[in-house]
Amino acid sequence: MRHPNPRTVEHVMMSAFVALEAAHAYSAVLPSIFTIRTFGHNPGTEQAIRDGEAFGTLFALGIGSVVSVLIRDPLPVVFSVATSAIMISVYEQALHSRLGIEVPQEVAYAA
Repeated sequence: MRHPNPRTVEHVMMSAFVALEAAHAYSAVLPSIFTIRTFGHNPGTEQAIRDGEAFGTLFALGIGSVVSVLIRDPLPVVFSVATSAIMISVYEQALHSRLGIEVPQEVAYAA
């Protein structure tokens, strides 16, 4: 007996495109990792980065949810959640490794 919603190559491809668009949303509203590490010591940098992370996450979950509903497969939202987790961890690591900012040893080794 066939599953009522067999995962097709098209579903996987659409999920991959959702993940790419989610990553682009983060890069559209956040500076590069180099910029954060080099010039990120200004007051308000952390809040600005976190605001960008919030927007990127909302966009990623939104596009993943819409595509999941349209193709009746949860894979796009799973890809968007995974992409969000990766992007947030990358930006948080950049925040914690800024030049001129002392990073506690336990944080440095956890990354």
